[in-house]
Amino acid sequence: MRRILLIIILCLTLAGMLLHVPVIINGSHVGLELWYESVLPSILPFMIITSLLLQQVHGNGICYLGLLCGLPVGANLVNQQFFAGQISQCKANILLCSCNITSPMFILGYILNQTFHGQISVFRFLICIYSPIFLFAALSFLYQHLKSFQHKSKDETNGEATILSSSMQTPDNEAPATLDCILRHSLNVILMVGLYIMLFCILIQFLLSFLPTDSIISRILVSMLEITNGIHQIMQLSIPWKQKTALIAGLTSFGGVCSILQTRSVITNKGLSIIQYTIVKLCMGCLSYLLAYIWL
Repeated sequence: MRRILLIIILCLTLAGMLLHVPVIINGSHVGLELWYESVLPSILPFMIITSLLLQQVHGNGICYLGLLCGLPVGANLVNQQFFAGQISQCKANILLCSCNITSPMFILGYILNQTFHGQISVFRFLICIYSPIFLFAALSFLYQHLKSFQHKSKDETNGEATILSSSMQTPDNEAPATLDCILRHSLNVILMVGLYIMLFCILIQFLLSFLPTDSIISRILVSMLEITNGIHQIMQLSIPWKQKTALIAGLTSFGGVCSILQTRSVITNKGLSIIQYTIVKLCMGCLSYLLAYIWL
């Protein structure tokens, strides 16, 4: 039954694409242009350098580079650390939610300068974005510490993560050790990111062609699919400026559905929970929205 339903959905999707070829082509152009001009130069160099650092630096502190490099670099670092058995499963899931965030370069460049044109406080906007992240990390690590202290034993997930990561190691999944392997791994990730961006840009263009221009709620929901297009859609809405800044802050903290799938494509270890990551990101987005609406 599920297979038949999937076939029907795919056939309807194909028919819709054939009937709306200009929309599909326009969405593809927008997605590929966005990937080539913005994502590729801002993510690929960081992914290569951080992967090289993983070969030289031991310890989980390297994961915090994701706070500077953006997603999915943060997820890639956590995945490789967990795969190597250097961090426990519990800690890896906390770091995945804390270190895999929207790039500060994207926030400062595209959002604050190109979108808001310097009309809002950089410091306050960054506080709205980063406060939920630090709050989640602090509470999570505190809870983990208290739980470990109460049981007076080592974290049980430490051994579990080591066994799981070692049992899943295959020649194709091993952390890159040479420059050629690192380049190949980074290119695979960045190409996957580009495909997701292109597909979501097509989906957004396709949905917008059917939605009425005055449908604010539906356009806000569409904006949650992909952050760059989403910000553009929010700025086009006929709503107060304060509401726009709050929605963009929430979307920036959440990252969009596309970023969740990008993160999922980087994760190769089943011990990392994409469901937990999605729930936490939604909560962070809601908190950032509230902070921005109250403070900005």
